[in-house]
Amino acid sequence: MIRFILTGLLLAISVSAQAHHSMTHFEEAVTEMEGVLVDISWRNPHVFFFLETEEANGEKKTWEMEAGTIYVLGRAGVTRDLFTLGETVRVAGNRSGVYDDKFWVENILTENGNEVLVVLNGAPRWNDELIGGRSSWNNEAFIRDEVAAQGNGFFRVWSPPVRGSVTPRLTGAPTNQLANIATDASKAAIDGWDPYAFDDACELPGLPRVNHGPHPHSFVQEGENILLVSEEFYITRTIHMNSDVDPETQPLSPLGYSVGRWEDENTLIVETSRINFPYLNLGGYGQSEQVHITERYVLDDEENRMDYEVIIRDPVMLNEPYIKRDVWVDIGESINEEYDCVPKTAAH
Repeated sequence: MIRFILTGLLLAISVSAQAHHSMTHFEEAVTEMEGVLVDISWRNPHVFFFLETEEANGEKKTWEMEAGTIYVLGRAGVTRDLFTLGETVRVAGNRSGVYDDKFWVENILTENGNEVLVVLNGAPRWNDELIGGRSSWNNEAFIRDEVAAQGNGFFRVWSPPVRGSVTPRLTGAPTNQLANIATDASKAAIDGWDPYAFDDACELPGLPRVNHGPHPHSFVQEGENILLVSEEFYITRTIHMNSDVDPETQPLSPLGYSVGRWEDENTLIVETSRINFPYLNLGGYGQSEQVHITERYVLDDEENRMDYEVIIRDPVMLNEPYIKRDVWVDIGESINEEYDCVPKTAAH
């Protein structure tokens, strides 16, 4: 079972803690509960904790608690051995407003007194300090790759830096909040969005959501074309270079059809259309088949950072372009190719 949770080509267009799920799916109020940790699923793409609680009527209930990805947790020093099956823990997070046994977990207080943040962003709840969170990141590789560490111009693994340690160099009009520029048609799609049904079928996201989350990405040369690999869902998209194909003649697909060109030796421009992924992000905002995405990737002269800009235009779902700018750095990481998803056949 796979859950698309945290934050994030791009785009975790939503920057809330529940960036993979619509906030309409979860109660706004934070819930605390205590119970026995009966199971842990420590695998990609996301980690799950299973908590057994005792209800008011004396019956036992098992909660399925979704957390962040192995990379997001591991980069912050959160490892599987911090948790022991059978221990009594306290958790804080948000109940699902749709399913009565599902929970978005953010903070876990273990029996030995450690408070662990199991999502990207958050704050201590019971202690003065906690383990985890992006504020705990350093620029040490989570999975080291000596070949990647040697660097090879554009074509290497790029990783999100420690927050605040690198300032994006690409500037322009300020990025708008999606909620302020989405049309009513786009917002209406949220009401019908059920992330658990999507996840249980092991459906992979398309553009623009598939890239630019807080995970490593890699550019790979393949003949005349360029591959862009995203670690979070281990999805590879092809950027067609030197192509005289008319994109409008190509079939619709979740990743669309991407055409690239070199503006100069350090700047790659990518235009993508023919996308039929129905959601602008995994918060449930709708996206039409008229969406067009322009990406700009700029390698600095020292070849140790990659600035990027993504502009999304959708005349049906956006009142104006949505713009995202950020930066990646080379810390010598590798892409984790493990992707473990087994579709659920039984209904909830």
